[in-house]
Amino acid sequence: MLYLKEEDINKKNKIDILPMIDIIFAILAFLIISSLYLTRVDTIDVDLPKASNSIKQNNKFVNISIDKLGNIFINKESIKFEDLKVKVVNLIDETQNLIVLNADKNISHGYIIDVLDVLRSIDDLKIAISTRSVN
Repeated sequence: MLYLKEEDINKKNKIDILPMIDIIFAILAFLIISSLYLTRVDTIDVDLPKASNSIKQNNKFVNISIDKLGNIFINKESIKFEDLKVKVVNLIDETQNLIVLNADKNISHGYIIDVLDVLRSIDDLKIAISTRSVN
């Protein structure tokens, strides 16, 4: 048989939530710090030229990358030079008519001009060239 003392009966049960609050703050801090690394844009690995007056673009855009071998990528999808205009026309609309060109700094200037010439033939298209900050 179980005997209870009168002082055990009069004790109130309580839950201490301070350790739980500490754990929640630790998890929250981890999520905030790790989310800072999720803001980069995945692109093809190119060695961008440096510019002292570069600005960060926050609008929606179509990303065209040209690597050091001259391969063209639209949003990380490899395409042929001949298909560039058709693919870009299919991707753009009224809200997303900005093209950001990421070209390796060692690629031929003439090749970049050929790509820009194709892009400039598309009506109502805004073109930006991506650079790396001098910092």
